[in-house]
Amino acid sequence: MNEIEWKNNYRVQVLVGLGVVIFLLLGYMFGIQPLLAEKDATTQTSMQLMDTIVDIRVDDRKSEKLVAETFQIMQDLEKTLSRFIEQSDVSRINENVGEWVKVSESTLEVIQLGMEMGERSQGTFDITVGAVLDLWGFGSGDHYVPNDAELEKTLVTVDYNKVEINMEEKQVRIPEGTVLDLGGIAKGYVVEQGIEFLRSKKVVRAIINAGGDISVIGRRPDDNPWRVGVQDPKKPTEIRWVLPLENTTVVTSGDYQRYFEHGGRRWHHIIDPRSGYPADDLHSVTIVGESAAICDAISTAVFVLGWEKGIEFMERSADVEGILVGSDDVWISPGLAKVILTQ
Repeated sequence: MNEIEWKNNYRVQVLVGLGVVIFLLLGYMFGIQPLLAEKDATTQTSMQLMDTIVDIRVDDRKSEKLVAETFQIMQDLEKTLSRFIEQSDVSRINENVGEWVKVSESTLEVIQLGMEMGERSQGTFDITVGAVLDLWGFGSGDHYVPNDAELEKTLVTVDYNKVEINMEEKQVRIPEGTVLDLGGIAKGYVVEQGIEFLRSKKVVRAIINAGGDISVIGRRPDDNPWRVGVQDPKKPTEIRWVLPLENTTVVTSGDYQRYFEHGGRRWHHIIDPRSGYPADDLHSVTIVGESAAICDAISTAVFVLGWEKGIEFMERSADVEGILVGSDDVWISPGLAKVILTQ
């Protein structure tokens, strides 16, 4: 090979080499780099749902689409499970007392779980307490303090055992006078279904906060557990404890969340289905567990049970941990006491 041929060949090799480099750079800029950016994309959006603000954060390359789909699932479930939405399954059940009403799989699942929680809590959680809530005006906002005679008359409609389910035909029937209300479990169920959808899409990091019903997937971007604050019921604007969460749920029920004042007293919405009056032995109950729906129901049941029986219930419940705040004392379950942070 003479000198001219060698130089030409060298130029060709240099040009080919430069072409490869440029190709790789362009591939990185327009191919790999966008994919990496998408993988780390975070979308966080809030929406009014279930009479509260629901906030969803997803870290995923398709995060925007996944957040939108999760909200749609949750919206559809609210339209199915809320008794205050016309033509929802629960609304139709209440409008057709004494008759069998065909409902969705989701409605059957929530009602069945609600009845199981009624049995587990010995009736301190009851999905048929709707008529009593209406008497107090917690459904309409037209608040009223009923007398003993009015409560006694209304309490005869409360008994979850009177709800009938036909699983084969997907039908539900309630007796005359009964008002089905899934408010004590539906929000947790809706949050749980949102989280399960995100898990099915292989999301490794997400959080759903529905007004205190909080479920998380994975850990924070710094690889530490999510940190969720628990309010001081006596000073609701302040955080008293911080819980580290990973692939789990926390739910809090408190007497400071929904209430009205009358006669120099605060009347809150967590009704004891046995007496018809707001439960008054505790100020807040925080439950931590895997199932948001179960945590939702247990937080209500334990609040109604009160200090001593609530602690007994928690001590025999291996599937949940919790915090009970009374007038003068605080009880924290042993498992939670090992990880909880006090502010």
